[in-house]
This record gives sequence, structure tokens and C-alpha cells, in this order.
Amino acid sequence: MKANAYRVGLAALGALTIFILDAVIEELLFPSVSIFTVHVISISVVAALAFFLLPYAVLNRDQLIETRRQPDMSDDANRLLLPLLATMREGILIVNSRLDIILYNDAATNIVRLPVKESQSGVRAGPSDDSTSSLLVALAPAPAQTELNVGPRPRLIDATRDPAINDAFRQVLEQRTAVQIRVELIGRVQRIYHLRVTPLDVDLAAGVFFDITDLERLERVRREFFANLSHELRTPLTAILAYADTLEAGGFDDPQNGKRFIGKLHKHATRMSKLITDISDLSAIESGNIHLALEPLRLHGVISEVIALAEARRQDYPVSFCVSVPENLVVQADRTRLEQILGNLIDNAVKFNRPGGLITVNAEQAGDKAVIFIEDTGVGISALDLRRIFERLYRADKSRSNRIEGTGLGLAIVKHLVQAHCGEITVTSELGRGSRFTFTVPIAAPEEKPDEGTHRELSVVDV
Repeated sequence: MKANAYRVGLAALGALTIFILDAVIEELLFPSVSIFTVHVISISVVAALAFFLLPYAVLNRDQLIETRRQPDMSDDANRLLLPLLATMREGILIVNSRLDIILYNDAATNIVRLPVKESQSGVRAGPSDDSTSSLLVALAPAPAQTELNVGPRPRLIDATRDPAINDAFRQVLEQRTAVQIRVELIGRVQRIYHLRVTPLDVDLAAGVFFDITDLERLERVRREFFANLSHELRTPLTAILAYADTLEAGGFDDPQNGKRFIGKLHKHATRMSKLITDISDLSAIESGNIHLALEPLRLHGVISEVIALAEARRQDYPVSFCVSVPENLVVQADRTRLEQILGNLIDNAVKFNRPGGLITVNAEQAGDKAVIFIEDTGVGISALDLRRIFERLYRADKSRSNRIEGTGLGLAIVKHLVQAHCGEITVTSELGRGSRFTFTVPIAAPEEKPDEGTHRELSVVDV
């Protein structure tokens, strides 16, 4: 619409110019010439002027339109860019050639020492000068939208005493090339950042802090997992190869030792098979490819069966069981997976107990959950190891890992299976006094419960 009005204006201006030229030519220059000839001369003059002047007029018009659009574009940038910077989890610092911090977001205040002030945008900026005006025109919020921090600019060297950060910004400002470094900052908690500093088209440098603490922790867990997995596979495999070489070298000629060697081969092969099975189970559980066949189960009966299976460990681990579970406590669970949970926890309580020790298994109802307690009088777990006890292949007592059978995956599987039942698992322990594992599973709905039995009082089973 503006373009049409512009064309109409030009046409009117041209017609007016032709009319004036007609009068001037006819009255002053060529009074004897015909009106038609005068009109032709006027049109020719106007056409020549338009040919030379119209491009400049169009250019000036576009510049005028662009100039009028700039405030609107700046407002749009403020509305879109500033909220984006404010909500970013990455810390942002923009520093000038004097290493003054001229702009930063809220996330940066959690990384380095910078003042935090109330602001709707979450972006702080200092007063602009000639070297920073072009940047701040694009980034500075409108006064009606936010409050700028116009106090003294913080210095980078005051905000952080880390020489690596200061050197990175200084190098970028001097050499005008991007720099990437790893920064480890120790405060109330230790955090690790990947800092990328890049030069801007004015005399400024922008730094972005990416928090990679969790990524590095996961990478450490991954390395430890494969190191432990290699160890767990190598131990039985080494024994299998040694017994196989002995048999091949003539061990079959000694029937008594040959039979013992075959038994050892079977034992270590079974250990490797269980490790691979546990890895497969854990992978399926963590990827969500597990189906729970939930049904109402009497908890007392399931626990009794699991404890009966633990009797096989009596020769190497003589312990006693103290069980107190109400017979009328019915849970909604997958029987196979519940037996796997209880089996792993009771198996650990047996293996890591002291000779003649006691394992206590209690259960009670708490709201819509059944709470199961499994407590032993064994070696206990240190506070440092408690944080990682449910990690894959992590062993709290590494000195006993070669003497005690197991895959090191049992507690990781237990944690995921309990969570799959919408329950929680916790552990408390004291070195030399024993450990107590507590987990929950849902109570079965009243209409799904089997016939109620009577409460079974405290009983002691010696296996």
C-alpha cells in the first residue's frame, strides 16, 4: 500500500513538472512554437531527469524505510533474544578488550562471582561505549521490559581467580581465534565445564560455559563398568583355561583329580553363564524391554521359598534366619521378579555375613505399600561405597571380590526391578555391624487378594 502511494506521488509530481515546463517554454523560450511541440519538449526533459534521478530516489526511499524498520527489528530482537539468553542453562560472559564483563546471564552467576540483581530478562549489562554500542543495541532490553545493571562493570579477574579462564579470554582478544578449554571449579560442589570463547566482530569476546559434570561422571562409570566386566570375565575364564590345559596334559589319567577338575570347569562356566545372563537381564530392564506379570502374592510364602533355596550355602556360610512376615500381607508383584529381588538381597546377606551370623527378614504394611527389611550382621559397607552400591559391577569390598562368587550386577538389577514395581529401595550400613536393605512393593487391591490368613508371629529358621 505504501509502494502504491509512492508511485501515485511520483506520477503527480511528473505531471506537475510537465505543466510548468509547458508554460515556461511557450511563454519565455519558444513563443512561436506549437503547443504540441512544446508538450513533446517538456515530456522529453522530464523523462531525462527521471532517468538520471529515479535510481537515487528509490535508493533513498529504501534507506528511509530500513531506518524506520530498525527500531521495530531491535524490539523484536529484545523480545526474542533476551529471554532466550536468560533461560539458557549455559553461562554466558561477554568481555571487552579491557577484560571488563559487559554482559552476562543468570546462569553465569552460579559459575563465577557476579552480582545478582532482580531483572525480568535475566540478562545483565553495563553502560555502553563506542566499542560495545553495536552489540548492546542488539542485546540491551527496552527500559519498559527490564532493569539494566548500570553500576560499575565487574572485572573478569575479580569474578574468577581461575587463570585458565582469564588466559582463554585474553588469548581470544589478542589473537582473534576461538579457544576451548576444560575448567574444573570447586565450590560447595565440584563442577566441570567446557568453556568455549570466541571473538565477536567488535572488540569483544564471548564465552559460553557448558556443564559437563554429569557427562564426565557417566563416562567414568562406563570406563569402570568395562574394566570390572573384563575382570569378572577374566577370572573364571583363566580358571577354565588352566583346568582345561591340565586335563589336556594328562589329567584324565588321574580319575580322582580329573573328576575334580571337571567339577571346577563346570563351576566357573556356570559363573560366566550367570554373568552373561545378568548382563542381558540388566540391559533389557534398563531399556524398558521387560514385562511384569503382576498378580496378588502372599509375601510370607515367597520369602519362605527364597530362604529355603539359600540353604545350599549352609556349608560355606553358616548363618541363621529370623523371619517376621504377616501371612495375610498380600502384594501385587511379578512372582519371578520378586523372587529375583529377594534372592539377590538374601544371597548378599548370606555371603557377606560372618560365620554364625544372623539375617533378619521383616515386612509390614505402610499405606498402599508393603515394606520389606533385610538386615544382616556382616561386614557392613562404608559411607563412601554406599553412594555407589547400586552401580553395575561395583564392589564395595574389592579385597573379597575374588573369594566371593557373584557377578556384581545383583544390586543394580534389584534397584531397577524395585523401581519397575513402582517401589523404592534404600540401604543403611555400619562397618563391622552389618547392613539393612529396605524396599517397597505395592499392596494388592482388596478384590484381588486371596483368602486372608492369620498373622504369623516371629519365627527363627536355622539353615
